[in-house]
Amino acid sequence: MHIGIFGAGSVGAYVGGMMVRGGHQVTMVDLWSEHVSHMKRHGLSLSGSQGDFHVPVHALHLSEAQVLLKNKVDVAILCVKSYDTEWMTLFLRDYLSSDGYVLSMQNGMNEETIAHLVGWGRVVGCVLNTIGVEMTGPGQVMRWMKPAPPGYPVFRIGEMHGRVTPRALQIAEVLKSVDHADVTTNLWGERWSKLTNNATASAIGPLTGMGIVDMFAHRDTRRLSIKLAQEGVLVGRAMGLQLEKISSIAPDVWLAGNPSVSDGFVQIEKELKKWEERLDVTGQASTLHDIRRGRRTEIESINGLIAKKASELGVAAPLHTILTARVLQLEAGKLTQGLDTIKDLFD
Repeated sequence: MHIGIFGAGSVGAYVGGMMVRGGHQVTMVDLWSEHVSHMKRHGLSLSGSQGDFHVPVHALHLSEAQVLLKNKVDVAILCVKSYDTEWMTLFLRDYLSSDGYVLSMQNGMNEETIAHLVGWGRVVGCVLNTIGVEMTGPGQVMRWMKPAPPGYPVFRIGEMHGRVTPRALQIAEVLKSVDHADVTTNLWGERWSKLTNNATASAIGPLTGMGIVDMFAHRDTRRLSIKLAQEGVLVGRAMGLQLEKISSIAPDVWLAGNPSVSDGFVQIEKELKKWEERLDVTGQASTLHDIRRGRRTEIESINGLIAKKASELGVAAPLHTILTARVLQLEAGKLTQGLDTIKDLFD
């Protein structure tokens, strides 16, 4: 099986590097010239919670990808930002083998966009839970999240129709080279649950400049994140989705916390502490990384998507609406990062 990683950033490079280390044939394709050049000359350095490794890899710049016409990929793992989904899918589709497919390993919910370009039968979803990786330099990736405990799949692979298929089982086996992987029959519920999980930090992080550990240690930001999760659960249920655990907490537990009662968050906060044990103090929301590097964030595909679906369904999700707008203001240089950007939303 020839696997192509399209978008070899933090997730793509780490996953691809670990698969190479596991003996799989992988080609990494990326736009960042310095990163690609480093991988070609020096290989890929992986570090962090799973140990430190150096892996020689096959890397291509986008401008060199036409060589894949002679050796097409059987699985194109899409690891680009949500807003780059359409053009990258158009770019890679000529490099798919006759039975090849696209595996979306992204934030947000991009399978429909991909399917419109390659067909529904050539799309498989992969939801990542708590992989926690960061690019520390060209050709260098660190995993700050501790590996998953036994029985907890970091990679949840699912077909659009919800059935277990040989190809889903096959790629799940390959991904076990990285961490625990399994096939889900509930891709859409998994997707929305992960989206809600991301949304608890994707706006608060960049607006305040706080890392994930600090954000959950601070009473007011922690409770604001809980309210964001509650809104996400309500919208997901209005969509008719079967939601999975969010930060290892069942949807009903999230909804049990009553923001108007001082003790309403106690059970959720106790459960969150268990989840926080896998976090490292260096962990940050990807949107915070983007702001610090002067890049566009995925906020419109995370909190913004929850706000959009809520509006379509007539469900209240005011916090997601407000915070999405503020992150966009921050991107535009119209807000100054700090707690003052969200203090009016605290209890």
